[in-house]
This record gives sequence, C-alpha cells and structure tokens, in this order.
Amino acid sequence: MKNIKIVGHKNPDTDSIVSAIAAQEFFSVVLGKNAKAYRAGGINNETKFILEKVGVEVPELVTSVSEDDSVALVDHNELGQVFDGLNFSNVDYIIDHHKISVVTEKPISFTAEVIGSTSSLIAKMFFREGVKPSEKIAQLLLAGILSDTLNLTSPTTTDEDRVLVGKVNEIAKFNIDEFVAEMFQAKSSLEGISIEDIITVDYKSFEMGAIKVGVGTWETTNPESVNIKKDEIMQALATKKIEDKVEHMFFMVVDILKSSCQLYIIGELEKALAEKVFGGVVEDGIMFLPGVVSRKKQIVPQLTEELSK
Repeated sequence: MKNIKIVGHKNPDTDSIVSAIAAQEFFSVVLGKNAKAYRAGGINNETKFILEKVGVEVPELVTSVSEDDSVALVDHNELGQVFDGLNFSNVDYIIDHHKISVVTEKPISFTAEVIGSTSSLIAKMFFREGVKPSEKIAQLLLAGILSDTLNLTSPTTTDEDRVLVGKVNEIAKFNIDEFVAEMFQAKSSLEGISIEDIITVDYKSFEMGAIKVGVGTWETTNPESVNIKKDEIMQALATKKIEDKVEHMFFMVVDILKSSCQLYIIGELEKALAEKVFGGVVEDGIMFLPGVVSRKKQIVPQLTEELSK
C-alpha cells in the first residue's frame, strides 16, 4: 500500500493546514489508507493559535516525494501553488473548492464543490460516509470553515457552510463567538511578522490567460496596523514582482469587521488595470473597495476575465 502525503498550497492559510490534517484522519479511518498530513510552508499566527488551542502538532514540512509516494492535494490545484519539486504524476487525489485549473496525466480522484472552504468539503465527506470526525478534527474543521469564510460573512459562504458549522460544532463543542474573536485577534497580530511575511503569508500567483498575476492578502481587524507600514510593503511588493516574474502584482488589506479592502497599487500597469476592472479611485497608491473581501470570488475572476480578452 502506498503512503499518501497530504499537503496544501504554498504560503498556507488556516484552511490549507487544517484540511490536510483532517484529510489524514479521513483517509486513515474511513478509507483505511496510510496517510500523513504535511505543510508546504510556514504557518501564520492564526493557524498557530488554532493548533495550540486544539492541541495538535504542526505538520512536517514536505521536502520531497519518492516514486513510491502518492500525493493528495488539498485546498488548491493550480500548478503555481503546489510545493516545489512535486512531480504531478504522483498526485492521485485532489480535494478543493477553487476553480479547476490543472490538467492531469491520468485519471485521479478529484473532489471539488462550490463551497466556502476545503474544511467544509472534508466535513461533508465524513458525514456522507456516516462517520463522525474526532473531537479535535471537528475543532480544526470548524476553525477552517470560520477562517476561510470570515465567520460566514464572505461572499464565498454557502448555506451548506452554515449548516456544517452547526453540525461540526455538535462534536467540537466550542463557544463560536468567543473562538472567532480569539481567532481573528491572532489573525491580525503582527507579532514576529516581517514585511516579507505580511506580503507572502497569504500570497498566490495565477495564470490569467497568458499573463501571470500575483495577489497577496492580509486579513485583519486593524487595517491601520498594516497601513502604517505601507511604504515598506510597496517596496517589498515591487521586489517580489520582479522575483516572481509576474506582470501585475496586487495586495489586499482586508478589513474583517467592516467587510472591505484596501487594494495596494504598486505601479502604473496595476493602476490602469485596477481602474478598468474595479472602477475605483487610486489615492496615494491605494484603491478602497467596499464590500470586497474575497480574492477568490471578487478579485481573481474579474482580473482573469479582463486579462483573457
């Protein structure tokens, strides 16, 4: 029996980490397979808080895959987001809630749905099989759903997510309001966070038509704590644009409490594109976008449509 390495995307967010851990239990307990969760990068402060609260160790960093290993990707399927060194011929499973971007070399098990988080999807997989996740895994799944949907306020949230939060919490037994407040406080914390961390902790690159675009996100209850570092962030974004060889680079500072974002505009190319796509006004390098909190639903599709023309 092959060993299955379960891993989320580079620059992992909470959903990417906890869905890998939850998938390990699903593969092991429900499917009877040898499976182990890994991570493709460092964890952020929110994820660190959640793992410590639940009492679960941080997954090992994936460094290599042998020919005998099977790989399960969670929370992503774009080639630009997989861990370095992955041979896609090793991928036998994908569990994701993003658009399908990959073309596989062989038939694989691909589970994808329109739902607010990969944690939601894995919770559904447990319940569909008539199996309850363990208490700790339920707590992680709850965290993943609430994190990725911004406590069920993101436009990516579905009715299923709302139902699943209640169903999962019957096992997790958390005070959701208190837990969310603690989780978002940790998410907003800049303790031990460098400028490089701010722009890369939730950064993804996308192929939009023939053009490569980078979009970073920082979610916070206190946007001003980030904005006071704007000049340094702008400089770091310009450097990363060159290093990653992307044609456009954007950075979102999402205000969790006010459901809005400030889109950092680092150059004239980005300014022209953002003004055309989003119709906002750029002031001092920032475009304010009320009601915009989701990169997946409110930024990437709109940019992709324009750049694919």
